[in-house]
Amino acid sequence: MSSELMLLCQEQVALLENTLGASPVVVYLAETFLGGNDHKLVPAIAKPDRRVAWDEVSVRSDRHSRAPQIQLRSAEPNRPDTVILSSVGHLLPQQEEDPSPDEELPIEDEEDPQSYQLVMPIMHDNIAVGLLVTARADKPWSEGDRSLVEQIAHTMAIACIMEQRQQWTERSYRQQKQLQIQQHDLLHDWLHQFRNPLTALQIFGKLLVKQLPSDDPRRSYADSILRESHRLQDLFQDFRGAIDADPFLLPQASDGDPPNPDSPASAEAPSALPLLPGSPEDNRSLNLGEILDPLLSSASTLAQERHVNLEVQCCDTLPPIQGNRRSLVEAAGNLIDNALKYTPAGGEIAVDVRPSSQPELGDGVAVTISDSGVGIPPEDQTKLFQRRFRGVQAEGEIPGTGLGLAIARDLVRQMGGDIWVTSPPQHPNPSFESDRGSSFVLWLPQAEAPPDS
Repeated sequence: MSSELMLLCQEQVALLENTLGASPVVVYLAETFLGGNDHKLVPAIAKPDRRVAWDEVSVRSDRHSRAPQIQLRSAEPNRPDTVILSSVGHLLPQQEEDPSPDEELPIEDEEDPQSYQLVMPIMHDNIAVGLLVTARADKPWSEGDRSLVEQIAHTMAIACIMEQRQQWTERSYRQQKQLQIQQHDLLHDWLHQFRNPLTALQIFGKLLVKQLPSDDPRRSYADSILRESHRLQDLFQDFRGAIDADPFLLPQASDGDPPNPDSPASAEAPSALPLLPGSPEDNRSLNLGEILDPLLSSASTLAQERHVNLEVQCCDTLPPIQGNRRSLVEAAGNLIDNALKYTPAGGEIAVDVRPSSQPELGDGVAVTISDSGVGIPPEDQTKLFQRRFRGVQAEGEIPGTGLGLAIARDLVRQMGGDIWVTSPPQHPNPSFESDRGSSFVLWLPQAEAPPDS
């Protein structure tokens, strides 16, 4: 029982004493609401300090009323074996022996001094947490008095239930925090294991590039291996930086208390994890053709391997675009990979890069990637960029996570651009004709300054 709950109950008991002249007043609470595992009632507060520890609580029927009676049994010496609490809130003495079914139970007498004793269940929302037992010697309890006692008992019940729910919340928070610490350690272990083969891959790629002459057709494979290993290295650094920020450990919070959203420490916590490369502050003038060339070269090799025809058309006079190099590589790479993944053997992929002016976006450059693949149903197109949404493709045999398009659009919008889709495809080059598949348009704003070197 916390000090706050104890203080509240003491204040309610004092209210009974000062307002109604009640004495004694004893508050019995179930052990489950005091941190124990038993439903046994134990005295939590008594004024004056005369307490009875009830060893058994039961309910019995009263043949003289429809409501049941609460029966308390005490094993303490020199105490009555049994006390019956009537349903109307009076304390009745039990006979020395339990009455047989044919015997009459004692009926309370309004003039009997014991009728001045009162018992109220401490209950809220059909959840009973204990009993409030009180009495006074000068006058019986009126209906208004009983109503006030009932309100006080109800206030105590709400406080007890709120404290127990807070304990449950704190316990759940501690368990969740421990699980997150274990996950955090596991991610660190995985990253450590991932680093060794990545380093080896980079070394082998560099050796291949050095040993193969520039006119060797295998040189492009070695270049692709080295380029993709550098891309993995960048992602590795981002991932490690996000984990080292310790967002799961919540170091500002103590081990016993969940974090307070209004505390200064919580206000200083990062609002988002740095999982995506780049930021609006990193945008600069870029040569789009130079960024797309290695991606399209790798895509051409994969297309040949999968027996897919890949056609690329790029305007010779492209204006510089405003963006982030790494973000653009990730976004364009995701769109190209999607086209290769969903286009079957014998199909066609067309990539068109040209200046484009959009009414709502302004001047820029559009990269249109069209394919003759499975296509996207109209009902899926509006949700296509939601995280983990795959639509009808979730029922197909092609694996996926539903994250690639969401990541791509987030990155492009971070650069001031946008991505949209049409299915069936709408390609700007009339030479591409297909009534199946889809077209993705990656649009980026035009930069005012020349490309950075």
